[in-house]
Amino acid sequence: MKALSLHYGYMKEQYPDKDLMLIFDIDGSINDMQYQLFRALQTFDQLQGTHYFYRLMPDEIKIHEDLLSSFLTEYQLAPAQKEAFLSWYTSYRKSSRVQLRPMGGVIETICWFQMQSRTAVGLKNICSQDMQKKTIQALRKFGKDYQLKLPKELIYFPKHHAPSESAVESLSYFRKIGYHVICFVDSETQSLDAIANEKDTRDILLLQADTVYRSNDKPMTAGVEKGSTYELRELVNEKDLPPTIDLVWHGINDRENLRQFLSSNIQWGEVDVQTVHEDGSVLLQHDNPLEEETLLTGKINLQLNELLVEFQQHGKAVKVDFKDKSNVLSESIKLLKKHGFNDQNIWLNGNIDVLKEDGFKMLSAAFPNAVIQTSVDFICPLVFSLPDQAKKILTQLKGWGINRFSINWEMKKCSALMYQLKKWGFEVNVYNATDLEQFLKVMILSPRSITSDFNFPEWNYYGRGSGKNGIQSDYVEQQVKFK
Repeated sequence: MKALSLHYGYMKEQYPDKDLMLIFDIDGSINDMQYQLFRALQTFDQLQGTHYFYRLMPDEIKIHEDLLSSFLTEYQLAPAQKEAFLSWYTSYRKSSRVQLRPMGGVIETICWFQMQSRTAVGLKNICSQDMQKKTIQALRKFGKDYQLKLPKELIYFPKHHAPSESAVESLSYFRKIGYHVICFVDSETQSLDAIANEKDTRDILLLQADTVYRSNDKPMTAGVEKGSTYELRELVNEKDLPPTIDLVWHGINDRENLRQFLSSNIQWGEVDVQTVHEDGSVLLQHDNPLEEETLLTGKINLQLNELLVEFQQHGKAVKVDFKDKSNVLSESIKLLKKHGFNDQNIWLNGNIDVLKEDGFKMLSAAFPNAVIQTSVDFICPLVFSLPDQAKKILTQLKGWGINRFSINWEMKKCSALMYQLKKWGFEVNVYNATDLEQFLKVMILSPRSITSDFNFPEWNYYGRGSGKNGIQSDYVEQQVKFK
């Protein structure tokens, strides 16, 4: 991925007026053939009442399905059983029972390139005519939540079935329809060698997906990059983030986290307001201070008033997450107005059970054009069982002044829920993307905003977190002695 990132950046500089293309082979580079074969072998075991493959792991399968016969010989299947499996697998692959899944990160990688200007992804695959429709259906299923684009003209099924000839045929096809091909991703060494030996392929980066092969031969061509994972953090740089997505640094409740945030390029900073001290100051704290109140209050080293001064001096925008209602709302509103914050740089968040209808209406009345947000994780089951009722509830919440809904990235159906909320016309924030890879996967989905701890050492961001349950990330500066 690092090699691809550097190559793509260079090609964009060299050919700003050309339509660039990356070609991906589907089976072996997108469709996880190791998993597909693994599930097939386990299913056959279950049907036959045997235990040949019960200890087999997916990453142990390194051979293409066309060469399964030799793989089965290693597992000491009797000739009759081997023939029975091969016959069964032929019909199984064509049936709806076959279990497919994409390789981790590949759909997000393809979608990221589709988001770039004058860049397209071409897909090619060697398969029989009756499998072509099933292949396209699988791709649509893989990319449903990510809104993967699958134009008919960018999916090519070559007439040749040999790896080398099919690769050259696919390259020729995509060039003829007007694309300047800059990358070719395939698991087959023969395909990559064939591309390297074609004319005018100097600009094409050859990437070998280290998954399953018809042949385990090493590529003859020098300079082939080999890898088995698609990691966005190796591909995407901070400067590549789309400006249309608001980024929020979560949990700035102490001076160290404040210092990290102020030195960053992130515009929005979120703070948790929990209590009003007896002296009238609004304290920044994530957890409820009811238990051991004196001890917890003594640990608080940052107040909202002080933070707002720092934000104004550094030109930052503030997101206030209300953990309590009482007099915290009115005091926070006073401070925001006192320090000159306007609706364009104010974002107010709270849970429904905390602020209730009157709390949200109070915030909306004070700052009618600000972002007013609440978490709607609870709505997920209803969206997929009673969608009309779910939409009715969200519309009612919008009537309280709420104009953005927040959902947890760690929910199982987060991407599907986001897709549906966006389809209904609601703005969506995603929170709890714990590391850079997860953050970038959220970014590919194009929510309206992302709230994160920004604990991304890869980008020199060292967010400490909000202090939930007393937990924060600490970083120790190491001194290096030069001899």
